[in-house]
Amino acid sequence: MTSIHADRLARPVDPDRDHILGSPLADITLVEYGSYACGFCHTAHEVVAGLRDRFGDRMRYVFRHLPIKGSEDAVPAAEVAEYASETKGKFWEMHDALMKRGPTFAPNELDEIAAEWGLPQRQEWTADAAANAAARVKEDARGALRSGAHVTPTFFINGRRYEGAWDEGALAEAMLGSLGHRVQAAA
Repeated sequence: MTSIHADRLARPVDPDRDHILGSPLADITLVEYGSYACGFCHTAHEVVAGLRDRFGDRMRYVFRHLPIKGSEDAVPAAEVAEYASETKGKFWEMHDALMKRGPTFAPNELDEIAAEWGLPQRQEWTADAAANAAARVKEDARGALRSGAHVTPTFFINGRRYEGAWDEGALAEAMLGSLGHRVQAAA
């Protein structure tokens, strides 16, 4: 699949579909395409937490799945997060647990993490719930590729792909710059 939008989100943030932390009225939207089996995403998880503390209600954060290739844990971990969202409304709790425990998971560790949140083992999921979780992960991954996101983490600030370093200082500066750009564009 080729990129349709090389530097923009192909699918805008949708509060009815996306996993969002923060105010819907926030000036800054940070979208991350990430994978629970990506060590860099685990580092970025801490960076995003710092940004959320720093920006408060001025920022909303969206996580979308882009399971890395070459990991047998990447897709199942993403599906566990989606299953937690669909059946328990606990996406962010599962997201945090997976980010704290990965990026590599021991055999049966995903089932252990799920059990901590009251979820059954993957082989016990209903067919519909398993299919919905898998479809959601695939939809995110297709959206990532259409947006030009091929590696994890890939960030978008207010719909535009961010190409710089993803340490807290660099991302914060870019996020503040996006506010300046919006004010300038509005004037």
